Amino acid sequence: MSIDHDSPERAVSFSAPPGLQPENEAIFNNSSEGIIITDINRVILRVNPGFARITGYSQDEVIGKTPSFLKSQRHDNAFFQRIDTSLQTDGKWEGEIWNRRKNGMIYPQWLTILPIKKEDKFDRYVGIFTDITAYINSNTTIRNHAYYDSLTGLPNRMFLYDRLTFMLNLARRRKGILGVLLLDLNRFKLINDTLGYTFGDQLLQNVATRLKSCTREVDSVFRLGDDEFAILLEDILHPQDAARVAKRILSNCSQPYLIADKELFVTISIGVSLFPGDGEQFELLLKNAEAAMLRAKELGISNYQHYKPSMNTQAFEQLTLEYNLQKALNEKQFIVFYQPLINLKNREIIGAEALIRWQHPDLGMVPPAQFIPLAEETGLIIPIGEWVLDTACRQMRLWQKKFKKPYVISVNLSARQFQQKDLISMVNRVLHAVSFDPGNLKLEITESIGMKNPEQTILILNELKSMGIPIAIDDFGTGYSSLSYLKRFPIDTIKIDRSFVMEMQTGSNDTAIVDAIIAMAHSLNLNVIAEGVETLEQAEYLARKECEQVQGFYFSKPVFIDDFEQLLKNAPWINNGKDDSR
Repeated sequence: MSIDHDSPERAVSFSAPPGLQPENEAIFNNSSEGIIITDINRVILRVNPGFARITGYSQDEVIGKTPSFLKSQRHDNAFFQRIDTSLQTDGKWEGEIWNRRKNGMIYPQWLTILPIKKEDKFDRYVGIFTDITAYINSNTTIRNHAYYDSLTGLPNRMFLYDRLTFMLNLARRRKGILGVLLLDLNRFKLINDTLGYTFGDQLLQNVATRLKSCTREVDSVFRLGDDEFAILLEDILHPQDAARVAKRILSNCSQPYLIADKELFVTISIGVSLFPGDGEQFELLLKNAEAAMLRAKELGISNYQHYKPSMNTQAFEQLTLEYNLQKALNEKQFIVFYQPLINLKNREIIGAEALIRWQHPDLGMVPPAQFIPLAEETGLIIPIGEWVLDTACRQMRLWQKKFKKPYVISVNLSARQFQQKDLISMVNRVLHAVSFDPGNLKLEITESIGMKNPEQTILILNELKSMGIPIAIDDFGTGYSSLSYLKRFPIDTIKIDRSFVMEMQTGSNDTAIVDAIIAMAHSLNLNVIAEGVETLEQAEYLARKECEQVQGFYFSKPVFIDDFEQLLKNAPWINNGKDDSR
């Protein structure tokens, strides 16, 4: 075979013996494969019916032409040069090539080229080819399943690795900048759980469409799984270009989505890493983009962050903390502290709130704010929460027997606990194991937890109430709740958030807010507990407003078992306006 050097791409030409034997003529005419014969100058001498069937050209239309009119524009000069080299060194070439039919359609062939000698000289070429479109389509379907997300049609994580590896090699040669964006939808699981997976699938498809609209044609959008996406920004001029894309995405995706007649708002967290500054290998670029994305989630909704080396340090510390958290549960490093719950009328302790603490052997006392969010995220809050409930009920049962009083124990339910399917059976199991009166257990949920799925909240609270367990809404006033739902919640107590109590009588509006909460609660026949009472003046003001119960540092900070027992023996502590508690 030789190459037609008049065009950037050439079809293959062949030659054959000067004459065909009768048996070969029969094969030539009846073969389902295409056969083409050319002279040494690449001029077509003859084609068989198989050629006409595959290409759409009759023999009369092609005789006297060179095969260059079949070119598909898919191959470059180097491709045809390799064919020439193979024919010269191996006496044969075989492989896949793309040509064009008469109707303009480009299609793949499996082609074999054989040079034919006459008197020790090449004078013709013969080529035999098969249309492998069906085979290619079959393999493309298989490849699509492996490389593309079936829901959104976007390339998947496997494709990202292949594409990113290729683009990194190209960026190194060009000394260019490459951007990687990792994106995560916030609260997508809640959407799935609340509205259903069909709704969630439609939302993901809508998000995929918007992400593609925010990028150039040369850029690529990937779905990595669940609610996580990635964008590969190829050959950007400046690092700021990645920031512009991130801002465009945040703006575009923050617009409402209309799905099944429901208007929904979604927020996205984005992490950005850049080649070469943030890594030269795809594993490192992805890892650093993920660290930046996690930082963006920490800073709030609709946020993007560029990678900084300190983020990996934070991620490592979090992994270490997660490992230690599991170890703490196994090695019983957690302890429960108790903060007294005070009846304001007689200043007596009527119970306590159970508060978990982590006594780490090396780090000392780890603050709850540092490990509770991680326990929520990892799911460890489920076993930890059950342990707190069991431990607090057992201890309060001992105090009830010792002091012969019906003390109440308040235990907080976290968002993850409140969503667990076996919450009711877990609480019932603990009460039965401890022989604890349900009426002396008060379960607390925050306002924001209750409002995430109000209808489901009502069902769960009704089940707990049917067991005889009082319910309290904690941190009231901070969760932007709907009063129409609040009055439907089967609750007994409202706990005023400490932020309002601490600022009372300072000329702020907090005094009016506290007054309003107490009045509203009483109109709904609910009890009121004020948290964060730190002064006698606060306690006396709340008493005048007929707030039934309080807790706070004025009476006692959260303390361990022995100290709380001393409080039970010595209370009431406040006489004639004197503070003897601290």
